[in-house]
Amino acid sequence: MTRLVLPILRAVAIATISSLILASSSFAQSAPQIDWNKIDSEALDYYRAYLRFDTTNPPSNTAAAIAYLKAILDKEGIATETFESKPGMVTLVARIPGPVGMKPLLLMSHADVVPTVAANWTHHPFDADIKDGYVWARGSIDNKAHGIMALMTVLALKRNHVELRRGVEMMVNPDEEAGGDNGATWMVNNHWDAIDPAFAFNEGGEGAPDWLGIKGTTFLVAVSEKRVNWLHVTVRGKGGHGSVPKPDNPNLILINALHRLLEKQPPIRITKIFADAMDSIAPLEPSPASFQLAHLDQPGVAQAAIAGVLSPYQIQALMRDTISLTMLNAGFKVNVVPTVAEAGLDCRLLPGTDADAFMKRLRDLLGPGDFKIEYIQRPDDAPPSPTSGEAWDAIKRVVASDFKDARVVPWMTTGGTDSRVLRAKGVPAYGFVPVILGEGEVARIHGDDERLSIDNLNRGIKATYDLTIDLCAARH
Repeated sequence: MTRLVLPILRAVAIATISSLILASSSFAQSAPQIDWNKIDSEALDYYRAYLRFDTTNPPSNTAAAIAYLKAILDKEGIATETFESKPGMVTLVARIPGPVGMKPLLLMSHADVVPTVAANWTHHPFDADIKDGYVWARGSIDNKAHGIMALMTVLALKRNHVELRRGVEMMVNPDEEAGGDNGATWMVNNHWDAIDPAFAFNEGGEGAPDWLGIKGTTFLVAVSEKRVNWLHVTVRGKGGHGSVPKPDNPNLILINALHRLLEKQPPIRITKIFADAMDSIAPLEPSPASFQLAHLDQPGVAQAAIAGVLSPYQIQALMRDTISLTMLNAGFKVNVVPTVAEAGLDCRLLPGTDADAFMKRLRDLLGPGDFKIEYIQRPDDAPPSPTSGEAWDAIKRVVASDFKDARVVPWMTTGGTDSRVLRAKGVPAYGFVPVILGEGEVARIHGDDERLSIDNLNRGIKATYDLTIDLCAARH
């Protein structure tokens, strides 16, 4: 009997696999054939021109850059709208409509960039020079390349008359680098009807080569992020002559208080998102890391992993609430004791952290003194995006088809993105930029000599298009 059953089961399995392959290939063949060399050449010109607009935040003046993108879309006959939250802060929404009653896919990006010190750069940050196969410019990764990937996707859809079962939108907004109050948050609060997507793709995740020693590429797709909790701390003391040291010097009070605070970082707490991500890669690690990653909830295991496989600081930042001292300001003359000293604290809270309890702990650690603590940005709550369903499955399919030896891991970002305002509205939003960045390239984001390889730009355009086709193109 076994001899008869096994061949039958084998035949059924082969037939099933073959039918899936045929279905997939027939769908791929029904999609228009794209001249990617032509698309890539056109995109590179758009990309460099877009990067040359100085959209530094502050002041986040995106008007000219948005006008440039809008003109390209208008020429192609793609519907566009612009929205101005404050003078110069302009958001662009472009759309290719789908059937009535089906919410669209939203491709998000932001046009503003962080400040630069041009003297520290090898190439001027707004010249978009090409050298060694890279485009060097502020915003080349964060986040103008993603905008060009969306632009080329909607252009290709329009030019090839792709029949859609779901509409496609792209939104390019200002002010992400300052918290988004005049960008994506403003759009959600004031013009939700202009977007209202089924799901969205945004910055926040990309491919990492040989991540945590695992051979191949791991795409860390953001389904959540730590909650931004920016604080301005002020303490008053007694001013006087610098030649007379006194304990009521506000600088001394502040320094001692910050030392107490920073030497007692919050305890380790493993969130479900982090545990799931580590559990998914545990089988790919050698022992003892494989055991540790699969059992982080057991006593002492997380501490052992931190000493080994989880030693990178960017990983450890996802295992606890964090407090970073980023700004200090006091005094105006070397022989004068000031009356006020100030500090800026960049705190990031894990999902589930009680924000009020966090603030109480912080106040207690600062200790005695005339401290005033003000919010620069309050933490908000947004549910994680699901790691199953239509959008998530499409990401996994595109990574498998477009990238060699690659896998997808659900991730949480240490930094904040505009995705949080969509998640708060119940819209699944995924941090997924289909490029592969080594640690050296990631370190350039917000730093000197930011750059992106032309190969990465090209593969990102194709993968963004493929993802959009997978989710939105009509099937026959």
